[in-house]
Amino acid sequence: MNRCTEMVGLTGLLMVLVACGSRTPGATPTQSLPLSASSSSSAAEHDALVAYRGMWSAFVEAGKTSDPDAPDLRKYASDDALKLIVSGLVTNRDQRKVILGDLAIDPKITAVKPAGKPVEVSVLDCVNDEKWLEHKASGGLVDDVPGGKHRTTATVKLTADGWKVSRFDLGNESC
Repeated sequence: MNRCTEMVGLTGLLMVLVACGSRTPGATPTQSLPLSASSSSSAAEHDALVAYRGMWSAFVEAGKTSDPDAPDLRKYASDDALKLIVSGLVTNRDQRKVILGDLAIDPKITAVKPAGKPVEVSVLDCVNDEKWLEHKASGGLVDDVPGGKHRTTATVKLTADGWKVSRFDLGNESC
């Protein structure tokens, strides 16, 4: 299996963490009732980005020990996104691998649905894992293949538990 295929399977949710802006990754998205469609969309965009950044932060943290049961994963991810991340972490744990280093993201909102009272937000990102690499749990890099920049799309949905990333696609093309 080549590195790109492993990254799609393992980091399907590209481990996004640092360089994500000034908001605290562990912050709880707000659940306020907006006064207008404009403020509703703005709040949804903010909360969706908090969830997206939180997912990556949780993934990066869980990758350090290949812990598929890390509670913050479920706080920010659901559905296919959660399955993809957990599957990658289980595979790494079974293969005695961990992921160390820094992951950089720069997400942008591309769509909000529906406009009046959003329940779904689309995100476009360039996930940079050049410094977030697989290591043997016993120490040392798994291989000398560098990471890269991946065009990533994600869907963030409003659930009963707040905003969560429900799916993401880590593309093979660079950004």
